[in-house]
Amino acid sequence: MKEIILDDIIIPKYDGVLQDILAHNHIHYTFPSGRASTKSSFVATRLPDGQVAIILLMIQPENRNCHAICFRKIGNTVPDSVFENILFAINILGLGSYFVVHKRPHECIYIPTGQKILFKGLDNPHKLKSLKARTGYFAITWFEEFDQYSNRKEIRNVLQTTMRGDGERYWNFETYNVPRSMDHWVNEDILEERADRLVVENVTYRDVPIKWLGEPFIAEANFLKATNEESYKHEYLGITVGHGGTVFNNITERRIEKDELAQFEQLRFGIDFGFSMDEFCPACRRAGG
Repeated sequence: MKEIILDDIIIPKYDGVLQDILAHNHIHYTFPSGRASTKSSFVATRLPDGQVAIILLMIQPENRNCHAICFRKIGNTVPDSVFENILFAINILGLGSYFVVHKRPHECIYIPTGQKILFKGLDNPHKLKSLKARTGYFAITWFEEFDQYSNRKEIRNVLQTTMRGDGERYWNFETYNVPRSMDHWVNEDILEERADRLVVENVTYRDVPIKWLGEPFIAEANFLKATNEESYKHEYLGITVGHGGTVFNNITERRIEKDELAQFEQLRFGIDFGFSMDEFCPACRRAGG
């Protein structure tokens, strides 16, 4: 196994996350961000002390009973995404001779222990209900392009299968580019606080060394920033900016109490085809409504 220099393959902004994973301080790790933040590479290739994420997390001596599953919403996207990411991780560690790689079905087997990394699509999540390891348990799950799944219930149904059994420790990774609309379920989901989850925010391409991304990538980002700043904020900075077709972008949903309502001079009630005045509103009657 060749020596790996941590700074060569992970950006400093993820250092604290590494330590958190090593200490197993959380079960769920959510990575919302913009493009080229290296979140997927971090999950697939990095773990603390210069070790590799999913792979070396799995082959630590104390984790020899741990298997991993990498998910995409659509099965035919697996080969060119999570599967390639894991193969990259194996190669960058110089561990190619320690793994057997199969493509039908997609899986990587750690030769010394027989531990497996499986790759699944969730086109039909009901097929996972019978999923079970012959030995050990599925300790590590990774949901790539997390925003493409239907809702949190879909994820929960999967974890109810993978986290079933006698396992002592679990890690669940969720990586995605932030959706444009605040109404998207993942943007609402990360607002829900839970003690066993770490949401890793505010990591963007600007935290990544330029030599990793290349000058053309930076040029494209700068061009979009100059010509369409709203799209730049969403695509590159991972900021929820809303859709251009949204009628009202500054709405906050909250309860209006009766004493506050009594101070309104005019009342309008919106329905699908427009607005109408309240016939019982004194101000409306004075205006001839």
